[in-house]
Amino acid sequence: MKDKFLNNEFWNLTFQGGFQRANIYKEEVSEKVRKKFREQLRTNIETLIEIKYITEVSEQEHIKNIKGIVKFSNINLINGNPIPINFGVAQKLLNLYLKYIWCAGKLETTPIHFPIDRLIQILLNSEAKKVEIQKRELKAWTQFEDETDYMEVIRFAEKLRDKKYTELTLAEMELEIFQRR
Repeated sequence: MKDKFLNNEFWNLTFQGGFQRANIYKEEVSEKVRKKFREQLRTNIETLIEIKYITEVSEQEHIKNIKGIVKFSNINLINGNPIPINFGVAQKLLNLYLKYIWCAGKLETTPIHFPIDRLIQILLNSEAKKVEIQKRELKAWTQFEDETDYMEVIRFAEKLRDKKYTELTLAEMELEIFQRR
């Protein structure tokens, strides 16, 4: 019961974080339809994690998995219509849920990336300034249509890690930066 409760809370936080600024639902979409979509998306992501994330996942595979979530939302019909999400929303959902279950000890491997949103971009820029790395322009994560902008943030984070957080993975570095805000 405790695990089920925590998992439901992780999903509430994941959907809140992933959908809060994304405006993915049209006004006329009922709460019943929204709930069904979230349930189907949750099942899809949990199944993906059970199959693919039991061992360490390569960056290429992780990107492919995010694209798979986008594809799922575009072909998954609810009341005859898809509720499409873009790459930015898909990465936030997958990376945020992975972060929660990893921090709770429910995922044995460290996530390869971290959830990208405006706040982490601001924090990365702030940390980069301290080690004289030129900050990067903020881009709205809700507007990431493919992996291009996402990977720019990841590469920027890698530069920072290589200069200041050499002993940490990207996921660990994000936790460290986030806790010090």
